[in-house]
Amino acid sequence: QTKDKTVRHALLIAVIAAAMLGGTVAQAYDAGDWIVRVGASNVDPDDPNGSLLGLDVDVDDDTSVTFNGTYMWTKHVGIELLAALPFEHDIELQGVGKVGSTKHLPPTLSAQWHFLPDSRFQPYVGAGVNLTIFFDDEEDGALKDIGGTLSINDETSVGLGAQIGADIMFNERWFVNFDVRYLDIDTEAEVTLPEGNPLTGEAAKVDVNVDIDPFVYGVHIGYRFGR
Repeated sequence: QTKDKTVRHALLIAVIAAAMLGGTVAQAYDAGDWIVRVGASNVDPDDPNGSLLGLDVDVDDDTSVTFNGTYMWTKHVGIELLAALPFEHDIELQGVGKVGSTKHLPPTLSAQWHFLPDSRFQPYVGAGVNLTIFFDDEEDGALKDIGGTLSINDETSVGLGAQIGADIMFNERWFVNFDVRYLDIDTEAEVTLPEGNPLTGEAAKVDVNVDIDPFVYGVHIGYRFGR
């Protein structure tokens, strides 16, 4: 299972850049500001994500466009809404290979604490609620070949989310952003197997608890609207 390392490397660059930049920026973040960020994020699910007939189920990672907006309630406290274009994940079964895929959208509402709102390097932490919406799930690969089916029973998942991140200011308006999130995403899939299949030899319908629980690594360009 190939993992996308690009975003993780960018996070290391952020730490180095923070040490180099330091200092303050006039009129950085203040109450009433709106902050928007647009970039890309890699959703990297926990591994394994469940089991089917004693075999591990793995959900592959994916990268997509993400964007978020933050309203600064005070110069330290922000309220952020995360949105994204759909992520698509392959679902693999140990020793069998790809058996299906699904897409999801992960809107997340978080409250943030900004430690250094007047600094050129502005770290923050956040916590909130994630709502993940699954759609376009389908069987594929070996499961499709034997005439089986796969469907997501729980099309929405509600769980907690946590994040750490940093904005590194280019000037009073523009900045680059790096963040890492953890999202509690769980769902249930139903797999049907036809008679004569190689796993059980007879027709079967199996419910699979899928614990995705990913880390999400993001890189964004941002702009501050305010005075």
